[in-house]
Amino acid sequence: MAKVWAFVWRDFITESSYKLSFILQIFNLFASLLLFFFLSKLLEGLEIVSLKPYGGDYFSFVVIGGAFFAFFDVALQTLSKSIRDGQMLGTLEALLVTQTEIPVILIASSIYSFIWATIKSVIYLLLGVLLFDLDLSNANFIGVAVMLLLTITAFSGFGILAASFVMVLKKGDPINFILSNLSKLLGGFYYL
Repeated sequence: MAKVWAFVWRDFITESSYKLSFILQIFNLFASLLLFFFLSKLLEGLEIVSLKPYGGDYFSFVVIGGAFFAFFDVALQTLSKSIRDGQMLGTLEALLVTQTEIPVILIASSIYSFIWATIKSVIYLLLGVLLFDLDLSNANFIGVAVMLLLTITAFSGFGILAASFVMVLKKGDPINFILSNLSKLLGGFYYL
């Protein structure tokens, strides 16, 4: 367990050293909420049949989808990003020759990204509730947690496959590119 927390601490130190990146990530959350809020105003008053199961509110639909998509994105990209960073910094080979088992390296390299995605999703939803009157009264939090766990588990396998492309090709990952774009297009994130 100490090794896992060492990975988390390492990733935290690395990410926190880039202050502007942190500020821009939080600003990006607000900017996307603002975009979706005004987009939902365009649809206000229209009766969209496919939104009825979601309370008829496009803003709630797309914001919850965006928070959920953040975890999908992390499950797909965190391992390949971690391997690519290790390649660029020259630390991957040194890490692989330690006594740390490969499954521990894989899991521990992902934990910080999932923690950060959780924090960003909570901030995203809180900003939506506090600033834009996002309605979460009909949300099924247990169902969301179960679906989130299943989604993370399923797409982490694709993330491992994507990481293998990075190991071989060094740069350029067709798995992340194809799955991310197809999911945004066909998965109903922006539209039904």
